[in-house]
Amino acid sequence: MWLKKCNKHLNDLEIEKQVVPQARRMSWTTYELRDHLTFNLIHEYRTWGLYKLEEAYKEYDREVVDLTREFGELHFIPLGLYGTMADLMDALGEFAKSKTLRMRIRDQIKNTDGVGHPYYIRSILNVAQSHLRLGEFIEAQQLFQGVLKLTESTQGSAVTSIKGNLAVIFSKQARWKEAEELFLQIVDMQMTVLGREHPDTLNSMANLATTYNSQGRWMEAEELELQVMESHKMILGQEHPHTLTAMGSLASIYSKQGRWKETEKLEVQIMETFKKVLGQENPDTLTCMENLAATYRDQGRWKEAEELEVQVMDTFQRVLGQEHPDTVNSMINLASPYSNQGRMKEAEELDVQAIEMFKTQESTRPRPSRYLDQHGQPRMYIRQAGAMEGG
Repeated sequence: MWLKKCNKHLNDLEIEKQVVPQARRMSWTTYELRDHLTFNLIHEYRTWGLYKLEEAYKEYDREVVDLTREFGELHFIPLGLYGTMADLMDALGEFAKSKTLRMRIRDQIKNTDGVGHPYYIRSILNVAQSHLRLGEFIEAQQLFQGVLKLTESTQGSAVTSIKGNLAVIFSKQARWKEAEELFLQIVDMQMTVLGREHPDTLNSMANLATTYNSQGRWMEAEELELQVMESHKMILGQEHPHTLTAMGSLASIYSKQGRWKETEKLEVQIMETFKKVLGQENPDTLTCMENLAATYRDQGRWKEAEELEVQVMDTFQRVLGQEHPDTVNSMINLASPYSNQGRMKEAEELDVQAIEMFKTQESTRPRPSRYLDQHGQPRMYIRQAGAMEGG
């Protein structure tokens, strides 16, 4: 795909080796192309399930070994593949490993091109994103603010993106006033430059709505999220992931107010759409089923919650295996309806199994977000945790 998009052939790579020994530069066009292809690749693999992402990672690992042997570690092609591997690690929830790889990329670019090069600045932002995903907010904030000082005079989308990430950090720390102030600045800038219905503007409006939601400002949150949802429906259609994410966020606002009927209606629509588009066994579908089951649990509708959780657990066991973190999480979720119906033995058996599996696992991966936003960053509605990502 890469060669085809660049209009090159395999023998062109041999020529490039001779012309650009230990290549130190690559055009922004090629760099952006890698990002575009990475987004498409990960999105495509997500459609078929997490296990396909793991296959993709193994394939890229083999490619990196071959291309590093052929071109050298500092050539832009293996360096680009390192970036793709880090993206795949993020998609798999392997955030610590991704951070290590992104720091390696940053150091290579620093040694090759220097601290003032645009690639180096971008590599710092990638490392900052890794810190953010790991909850290392102080480190992430310091890196984002450092880059902001270097780029603020340029304005444009880069500054907006950095401010968005800083707003996310403040939100994660419950620094709502600071987060709200930044999100308001971003929304105002994007509406002026891009327009109300641009995907970036809608994404920022959704993040601002989440900030209001977290503060219990339901009316303001609902008003914004309804605008986002209706815009996505009109532009992208009822079944587009961005539309479904907005519906999920609106369901979160309703649920926190105890508006169960409206919450359930939206979550059923989301679940049925994912079943239709992606199938019963897709991770996105299963996540939607878990969200609906949580709504039933909140209302004490234990039998309906149980039916959904059994389906989710059985599917995870069949597709991902008994010891996969998602399977273990589903067992814990199912134990709750059992215990609340007085079925203590069944609940205990599930909890004991889950504890034993956690003990035997070397590490428990956080559940990854199930698809990407328009910036190639994870953004998926999971009601219990909330949904918010920077640009």
